Amino acid sequence: MEKAMVREVLARLEANRKKLLKPYFQELGLVLGQGQARILNTLFKKDHITQRELADACEMDVTNISRTLDRMVEAGFLTREKKPGCRRSYLIVLTESGREKAEEVHRGFQKVDEVLWKDFTKEEMEYIVKGLVKMASNLQHTTHMQVEKK
Repeated sequence: MEKAMVREVLARLEANRKKLLKPYFQELGLVLGQGQARILNTLFKKDHITQRELADACEMDVTNISRTLDRMVEAGFLTREKKPGCRRSYLIVLTESGREKAEEVHRGFQKVDEVLWKDFTKEEMEYIVKGLVKMASNLQHTTHMQVEKK
């Protein structure tokens, strides 16, 4: 199997996943392409975290996530609360409306997971996940890539 084929399949998989989720997230009133669904899903699992912790968990740039969080605060999904004992840091907290939205987002991701993993055995799932984790680790541990120019 060609290595490029894996890259192409992963890209097609992600494109199809997004295509399936897009109408669902639009129906929920989320702005697509800003990571709102990912942020809500992360906060659904663990609320009251700093912006840095949230950015790391979502694998998003702190500057980009800040603008998205501003929009989500305006939409009434989140609040920023002062972090106890720290004057410069805030905790990102779901509002009641945000918690409801986060639950809907989480259910959407769960449904897509059911579709993705349909007809896979536990062993097949473990094998795929192990390979993907290895690929992610390879990328995380590579800080510079040199490509020869023609």
